[in-house]
Amino acid sequence: MSDFEDDDQHEATRRQRGDAKVRDALTLLGLVLLAVAAYFAARHWQADQVSYARVEPLDACDLRTGPCRQPVDGGSVTLGIQPLDIPLMQPLRLTVVAEGLTERAVQVEIRGLNMAMGLNRTPLTRMPGGGWQGETILPICSQRRMRWEAAVRLDTAGQGFEIPFPFQTFRP
Repeated sequence: MSDFEDDDQHEATRRQRGDAKVRDALTLLGLVLLAVAAYFAARHWQADQVSYARVEPLDACDLRTGPCRQPVDGGSVTLGIQPLDIPLMQPLRLTVVAEGLTERAVQVEIRGLNMAMGLNRTPLTRMPGGGWQGETILPICSQRRMRWEAAVRLDTAGQGFEIPFPFQTFRP
């Protein structure tokens, strides 16, 4: 082997090492750019999320006797649950009527108050004659008497409101 071939081989090895360093640097730069893009995308997504101002309930109303009405920001929100006895493990029809408010979307989030029962969030559909409806099912709890909160979440043009309606169920 001649000195020239040795030099060529040495130069090729040096070039490969240089190429690997450039490739590693570009990979690192790509990962950094990806992380920065993900950060700004998450910030943008979070800015689009509606924050809900919680409205404190003013009076006690029993959803088991009929719909309940709660004043909200110069208007009112009425929630009804059918059937009225609110049975467990059977479909329940949720109806929300908002008056004096400009709602874009409505959902009802039902939470167990004396025992965590998991997430039960039901998006409602706007009805042609006005109001919103959806269907949900409440799980059976080990406790005979279960206290719940149906939080109506209204997305309005300027702000979101969360209106709590407490109720209870009884296991047979």
